[in-house]
Parts: sequence; structure tokens; C-alpha cells
Amino acid sequence: MLSNDRRPKRQRESDDPVARYLGAVQAELMGIVWRRESATVREVVDELNEQRPLAYTGVMTMVTRLWSRGLLVRERDGRGFRYSPAMTRDELLARLSDELIDRLLVDFGDIAVTQLGARLENLDPERKGELRRSRKTQ
Repeated sequence: MLSNDRRPKRQRESDDPVARYLGAVQAELMGIVWRRESATVREVVDELNEQRPLAYTGVMTMVTRLWSRGLLVRERDGRGFRYSPAMTRDELLARLSDELIDRLLVDFGDIAVTQLGARLENLDPERKGELRRSRKTQ
């Protein structure tokens, strides 16, 4: 299969869809903020450093990038900031899915719809049922 995916192999093959989009460390960082509901960079650094040593400045750069992409919101907290998730994990995945679908439709039009329809027709019945049930809960 032809692949134009430029992400590193480890990122492409991650079981976590957020990590496939953001990369493992940024996904872990987001996981900390989602779980805590808000955190300072120092709190994130301390928690990440339980797994691997990371510099404060590197984590600060990642947090700033996530904030500038609209994935985190921030409010003043003393001399620094406290960051909170701008959306839930499921909301992020829904947004990313919508963006991907929009790009497919803009880039490939009717062909994308036809290909997607063919893929859906070939799904096993159990998987089709799972998708229908998940659509009803959203």
C-alpha cells in the first residue's frame, strides 16, 4: 500500500489515537492535564519525570505549542500559568476525525465517499454493530 504518512513509524503504529496525532510525549502530557483537570508546567514536569527525565524548558515548549494549537487554555497562576484542557479527549478525537474527513472530501471529493462506502460495506457485521451503537451514544 502506498503511504505518504510522514509520521515516525512508532507514532503511526501507536495504539493511542491521540499519540498517533500528537506523538507519545505530548499525548502523555495531555493525559496528565485531562486527569488532573488543570496543571502548571512544574506539575506536568514532575509527573512526566516519574517515567523519564525531561527538561523543564522542553516541557514548557510542548505546553506552549499545545496552547497555541488550542488544545490547552491557560490562566494566570502567580508568576506563571495554570493550563486546563480546552476539550475532552473524546471531543479532540471527534474534532480530528472531522478535520480528516473534511480534508478527504476537499482533496478527493466523490472518490473519497465511494472508497469510504466500499470500506463500510466490507466491515464484518459485529464491527458495523459497534459503530452504530457508538454513533447513537454521541
